[in-house]
Amino acid sequence: MKYPTLLALALSTIAPMALADTTQPGPLTLTQTIDSVIAHYPSLDAARSAVDAARARTIEANSSRLPQVTGNGGYTYNSLRPYVAFAIPGQPTSAIYENVQDSYNVNVTARQLLTDFGRTDKLVDLARSGQIAAQDALEEARHQLGYQAIQSFYSVILLRNSTDVAHEEIAALEEALRISQKKFNAGSATKFDVLTTQVRLSNARNKLTDTQGELEKQENGLRQLLGWDISAPLDLRGDFDADAPALSESAAIADGLHNRPEMKVAIDNEHTSRLQLDAASRENMPTLAAQASGGMENSVAGLSLEVPIFTGRRITGDRMEADAGVRSAEARERELDQTITTDVADAYSDLNAAKARLGNADTLVEQAREALDLAQTRYANGVITNFELLDAQSSLRAAELSRLQARYDTVLARQAVARAAGVAPQQ
Repeated sequence: MKYPTLLALALSTIAPMALADTTQPGPLTLTQTIDSVIAHYPSLDAARSAVDAARARTIEANSSRLPQVTGNGGYTYNSLRPYVAFAIPGQPTSAIYENVQDSYNVNVTARQLLTDFGRTDKLVDLARSGQIAAQDALEEARHQLGYQAIQSFYSVILLRNSTDVAHEEIAALEEALRISQKKFNAGSATKFDVLTTQVRLSNARNKLTDTQGELEKQENGLRQLLGWDISAPLDLRGDFDADAPALSESAAIADGLHNRPEMKVAIDNEHTSRLQLDAASRENMPTLAAQASGGMENSVAGLSLEVPIFTGRRITGDRMEADAGVRSAEARERELDQTITTDVADAYSDLNAAKARLGNADTLVEQAREALDLAQTRYANGVITNFELLDAQSSLRAAELSRLQARYDTVLARQAVARAAGVAPQQ
């Protein structure tokens, strides 16, 4: 009984197959977004169905412990009744016919397994283990979808903020172009100043177009996760919570080794493989059962003993397969042990780097804003050219975008730490 493909089944539908829903609530917070995705995304329905199927297999395996009762009935009509012919000397030949022409039969048979020396017990344990593995695979799919929703949510927030910054830059360049043209008409500025401003304005508009295109794709991806129509309005409420605390690295590694859904699935698979090996080792055990049958004319009761003698090496093959499954599951656990430790270390490295960039970005924005104030004053006094003023404006917008990116990187790095530690998706 194998369940390693369950997660692939659950995640194979994370593609363009969301349910269309044109009714949305008010502004969505991050928590509401996660809850909505996990509650309604179609791929999880497949994983839940797999859990139901595993539960059904447990019921099926347990049925061998319970009495098996069957009933049958029959009716026979004899159109040619059997007879015995005889002759008496001096008399015509005579015959004696069977009187019964219609025959009825009703029979009930009950069979109860007395013992098969633990083989059925192991098969039930095996089915229950598969049920646990299916549930853990469902939880892994939920985790992955939840963190996918988090990244998509914050990507939309980042790109919307970046769009706002781009609009501000365009507005500033349009104002600078107006002033440059006015000064050029008055003879106090050169054509170069006007052309330089126009080039910068065109580049800024192109960047805005690219940002809006990327934003549209990210919004469509989030709508898909939510199961909304592609044209539905997407109203989000949230910001980058960069100051929220994270686990210590050592605690995150310990939690990850214990709580990561994929580690739970690997442990489940190892346990399932060991139960499969145990069940295969009991396939050559005898089966003792009691059986009783009663009908309209008689009743029969007795015991039956079934002993496997030769199975064409089927039992040997089953043992070899189960033993290979145990070794494969153990190797997967060792691999995950190293992977989780590395994931946590990488997540903390990214978090520390993002925090450092965020601190530098805050300083850079303040410096760029101060530099722009000075440049505007000097430009008004005719000390610097329009080109130098535009440089100062561009530096401030670049610093603001850099800070936005740093805040985005920080919050995603914090979520990556939580994910590596096996924490459920959360705000």
